[in-house]
Amino acid sequence: MQYLTKRKSICMLAIWLCASAACAQYAVNGGRGEPLLAADNTQQRIRVYLLNGMDGATLSYTSATSSHRWFRYRTRASEAESVASSTVGNTSTVDRVEEGYGYFVQDGDNYAMSQFVWLIDYSLRPVQISNLRVAEGAGCEGLRLSGENTTAPLLYHTPGGLEITILRSYEASLMTQIWNDAGRQFTSAMRIDTLEGDPFARTLAPPLEDTEIQLSGDLFARHFGLEKTFATAFYQAVALEVHADTTVLSDGGTNMQDTGTERLAPAEIRFGAHANTPVASLFIWQIYRSEDMEHPLVRFTGPETEYTFSLAGSYVVRLEVSDRTGVCTNTEHTYNINITETVVLIPNAFTPEGSPGVNDVFRVVYKSVSRFQGVIFNRWGAELYRWTDPAGGWDGTYRRRLVPAGPYFYVIDYTGTDGKTHRRSGDINVIRSSKSKADSGPNQ
Repeated sequence: MQYLTKRKSICMLAIWLCASAACAQYAVNGGRGEPLLAADNTQQRIRVYLLNGMDGATLSYTSATSSHRWFRYRTRASEAESVASSTVGNTSTVDRVEEGYGYFVQDGDNYAMSQFVWLIDYSLRPVQISNLRVAEGAGCEGLRLSGENTTAPLLYHTPGGLEITILRSYEASLMTQIWNDAGRQFTSAMRIDTLEGDPFARTLAPPLEDTEIQLSGDLFARHFGLEKTFATAFYQAVALEVHADTTVLSDGGTNMQDTGTERLAPAEIRFGAHANTPVASLFIWQIYRSEDMEHPLVRFTGPETEYTFSLAGSYVVRLEVSDRTGVCTNTEHTYNINITETVVLIPNAFTPEGSPGVNDVFRVVYKSVSRFQGVIFNRWGAELYRWTDPAGGWDGTYRRRLVPAGPYFYVIDYTGTDGKTHRRSGDINVIRSSKSKADSGPNQ
């Protein structure tokens, strides 16, 4: 067959520009409901329409001229055959189009390569799925659907003879749990996933609660009001989603600058886990010394626990969450905690009633002290003050009165995070400013 009687490049360019400007003159009508454009293959210059039955189906073409010649092909355009049509003005129509063919028009002396139209009767190829179920497998990271799928493919041929399958789209709906980070909790919600192509070849994110899974489609059928819905049996979820956090309830406190991620002993830390219960049913917290990861120091069961780190060293805290069947286990959350070494620095003088907040309290500088006791004595050995909080100190008073200037004696006992006990003793000098008036006190 001779396609072009005149094949001038300038003429071809004009035809292609017309196609690029969306001056497509084809119109598809007929069937039950409005025909659906299922594929627009611009590279191959072909559009594919689905019709719900071919009753009254027609294909029209309109252009600036009335000289139209219609052709159709089954496999490739080079094997096309002519088709009868009727013309009214500049519009020609094929009244008895058949599905499974590609149609095109030769407009005047020019082969209308700008566009082809392929027709498919969708009613002959409905979705055919039975025995929908969840495929075998743990479902910890994802799951697939399974069943018998005898759905006929939606096929067309490009003008060059290439066979292409139009992918159907389906929707899988299920109940799951959604994490709300602001509220730090899970809530139940419906999730709808779109599956393109073979629904049994696509992996779904696993649901986080027990649910029925429904497969609806395809979306072409929805256009014609022919959509079908299939359902699995009630699925027992096994997948886990875990969120964990730590809260430092208290630590050794210090008036020495803290650095990095170190904590000061004794450090009391709360560990909390949130997961999609009741699917998640077993929570295990284990605390190790970093140099011995085979033997945990402690093992707690439950979503939340508290632990006090009293000794210096490096620790690893691991969370393990399992589902109620023991199929899936989540071990994503691990924390490294460093407890610093003990430091205690003791000043040798202070100035009560000096500049407020500046060396006006006898206070130690410390890190990682798990137990503390300080006692102040006068020169005759009488106890003036005692405190057990290393962050506290003596303000230079006795019975609510400032003591006279001069030397006093301290004894400080403390236990470090290494478990060792220490005793420090020495003199502390009370220095009075010239503006303050010393009361007679026990040091005189």
